[in-house]
Amino acid sequence: MKKNILTFLAFFPLFFVSCASSSLRIPGESRIILKNLATEYYTIADGYLEIKNYTKAAQYYKLAMRNEDLYLAAFYKLARSYALAKDWENADKTYRELLELDSENTVLKTSLAYITVMRGELDDGILMYKKLTEENPYDENLLESYVSLLINVGRGEDAEESFFVLKEKFPDNKQISTFSQSLSEIVDNFDPDKKKEQTAEVESDKAPLGKSPDKKS
Repeated sequence: MKKNILTFLAFFPLFFVSCASSSLRIPGESRIILKNLATEYYTIADGYLEIKNYTKAAQYYKLAMRNEDLYLAAFYKLARSYALAKDWENADKTYRELLELDSENTVLKTSLAYITVMRGELDDGILMYKKLTEENPYDENLLESYVSLLINVGRGEDAEESFFVLKEKFPDNKQISTFSQSLSEIVDNFDPDKKKEQTAEVESDKAPLGKSPDKKS
């Protein structure tokens, strides 16, 4: 018995040397390797995104999604890569899948509205933008994008109405002058100050009979 134990103890170190040199992996090692690979894929994808090789970036973000810790970040960047590559079909599909995970995300909704317009579905895209501006009335960038869209597709009357909303809420917006010039070209008799004049007329109509609206009682 003692001889058998001594033989086993002599063999024991050889067992670990053999395991270290074989393909046998310790518990959890595969998961660690996969996680490290996914991190590498994510870094490579970011590199391709930076140099505007969006197709390659998308390929590596899909590989990075194998890591659950990177899944959502890689998923979002995958959608963005598709959009930047003008792969509208895959971009639309991916953003819709993201919205199923985060249905109240305004950034995702706005991206999907933009993609819808770029796919040529103008009516649907414009309705999506309109709803977003109603849900987010103090989002300056969103309202600016909506006015720009309406002007670019030639919907002058709608653009004019939203322009005055933008001007009233965000008078310092840098696109006011540009939008005003564009609207003067597509809307007959466009007057950037008309809204102010109309407001003054309404206030005048509300004044009591026999009294001037600018005089105190």
